[in-house]
Amino acid sequence: MKKYWSIFKTSWQDSLVYRLNFVMWRVRTNLQFLAVYFLWLAIFNRQNQIFTYDKAALLTYILGTSVLRSFVLSSRSITAGVEIANGDLNNYLLKPLSYLKNWLARDLADKALNMLFMTFELALILYLLKPPILPPAGLVNAVLFLVSALIAMLMYFLFSFLISSFTFWYTEHEGWPLRFIVFMIIEFLAGSLFPLDIFPPAAFNFFRLLPTAYFLFYPLQLYLGRLAVSQLMPVFSLMLIWLIILYLLAKLVWQKGLKIYGAYGR
Repeated sequence: MKKYWSIFKTSWQDSLVYRLNFVMWRVRTNLQFLAVYFLWLAIFNRQNQIFTYDKAALLTYILGTSVLRSFVLSSRSITAGVEIANGDLNNYLLKPLSYLKNWLARDLADKALNMLFMTFELALILYLLKPPILPPAGLVNAVLFLVSALIAMLMYFLFSFLISSFTFWYTEHEGWPLRFIVFMIIEFLAGSLFPLDIFPPAAFNFFRLLPTAYFLFYPLQLYLGRLAVSQLMPVFSLMLIWLIILYLLAKLVWQKGLKIYGAYGR
């Protein structure tokens, strides 16, 4: 455990060294939030309710996605493919540590730093924009929201590690085109721009079966209290099922990839 704590601290320090990269990520996140926020604000200036959301509920959802993105969708493990492509993976294979846990420690450091800055940014947004933000629907909802956010974070970490592991077979450009396309799609399917339940029932019933729906959409549904008691068990069951599936897939692809790994960059 001590070695992973050391990795956590080193990664925290590295993020502070490359301050420009970190600042640009924060700027991108906030610009995306502001663009989506003002779009929905303009829509609500013409009507009081859209689909099943009133103004306060939808703007709370949009702000909530911005907060959750800093915890769930911020992930340094998407660059694990770079180490695979350029041969730096050799440095880790010779050490007595788990490459997956190594990246988890690095990811947690990145998420902790993102959440630290998000706290300041959130206070500034609330002060300047004064959005009609709703509190959690109840204490139980707040707890369920936190638990689901933690599971979503682990799911996304495993998903990003899985995508990066495909660089074993696609070393050109460090696997970047594949990662770029996949994570652009995730932004949409996770519900970061709008709630997924505004789609027609057939489309929504398909989207809610995907792991991406549990990154942002369902944690915020729990926060807003929009899920019936009878829906809680299926939602958490699917989250745990996807967590196990992603873990097994990540291990399988990693093991298969190591068999063909040639340290091409070395």
